[in-house]
Amino acid sequence: MRSTRCGSNRGPSFGVCWGIHFQTPDGVPEGGFEGTACYAGRVRALIPSGAAASGHNHFNSMRLAMALLVVWSHCFAIYFGDEGSEPISVLLNGRYNAGNIAVRVFFVISGLLIARSFELSGSVGSYFRKRISRIYPGFLVAVTICSFIVVPLFSSWWRVSAFEFVKWAALNLALQGAMLPSNAFAGNPISAINGALWSISFEFWCYIGVAVAGVLGMLRRRWLMLGALVAFMVGKAWLDATGRKPGGGLIEAVFGWPYLWFSMAPCFLAGILGHQHADRIPRSRVAAVALLLATIAAAHLCGSSRVIFDLVFVPGLAYVVFFVAFSPLSFSDLGARGDFSYGTYLYGFPIQQMIKSSLVIPFVVYVPLCTLLALLAGVLSWFVVERHFTHPKSQRSVPHKAGTCRHLRDGAAS
Repeated sequence: MRSTRCGSNRGPSFGVCWGIHFQTPDGVPEGGFEGTACYAGRVRALIPSGAAASGHNHFNSMRLAMALLVVWSHCFAIYFGDEGSEPISVLLNGRYNAGNIAVRVFFVISGLLIARSFELSGSVGSYFRKRISRIYPGFLVAVTICSFIVVPLFSSWWRVSAFEFVKWAALNLALQGAMLPSNAFAGNPISAINGALWSISFEFWCYIGVAVAGVLGMLRRRWLMLGALVAFMVGKAWLDATGRKPGGGLIEAVFGWPYLWFSMAPCFLAGILGHQHADRIPRSRVAAVALLLATIAAAHLCGSSRVIFDLVFVPGLAYVVFFVAFSPLSFSDLGARGDFSYGTYLYGFPIQQMIKSSLVIPFVVYVPLCTLLALLAGVLSWFVVERHFTHPKSQRSVPHKAGTCRHLRDGAAS
């Protein structure tokens, strides 16, 4: 670990800035984590680089926990046919269930780490090589296993032809999670083969958005990212207030359901804003608890309208995510031996479908069995596939151009 001391007093009297190695969404050390120290007098920053320098961030553990939370939520959907009885869904009056929240936590974390990854990459090409090597190998292996092993085993008919194969390959190169036509799992309450894959293309489009914003210099302009966040949130509120859910056509085929973007993009943008304003957001247990309670309360306001809930949810989620991620509490890093979260997420749904289709077991047995096997699949995916495409030494990043401590604190190392 290396550190750089500087005497800059710009901003709220932060006198030390650090350059340290941190865990990216790749699950491996990448370049450096540049930022500010976490104290100005007695004020602590919500996202303190000093805590990261000491190894006190919990992103690995949080990602794995969120992947398992998705498995938990899908247990209700696959076993019962919907997630209405899932406890988080009940607590939030059906606004979101545990899986919905877990995926949005992924996007908040990615927003912060991917913005830093871009700024610390030596070039745009280097940035995309890391993103592609992290996303594509595990994804392509997973859809191949689902299409050519799971589907034939759990369907009475499936169609494969030259045309279908080319279509399947093209769609999955676009991260669409396409499967070959079949009647797999037709007897289950939900027949989707892998209903968790929809978020992967959304995530990668966010990566592309970061690159475009970075090249245009927009990542250095905090007000632009804040303006984009406000625009998406206001747009979502207007759509919900007027009962509109736009979608369909070429736009949806390429970019995903437009209406859903108004839910996912704010979470990713909130993560970017966390990166940009790391030295300006104070850490407060009272604020974290208040935002959490306000989110729960908002879920029960305004009857069927979710406008108030969505306006409170995004800032509340982002604040609580970073509050937990940089908690000074010490506990075992669940991802210390590898990033098992991605494989757990990729394989959880088809594993749950196979168990539901094959065994007649009570729900209290179904849940732990699915969780254990999904986690095992995540471990195997990491060691057999994913880790071979992540190279800690070769992917050490260098900022686009050397920056002073002032530049690094402003989130403009590139």
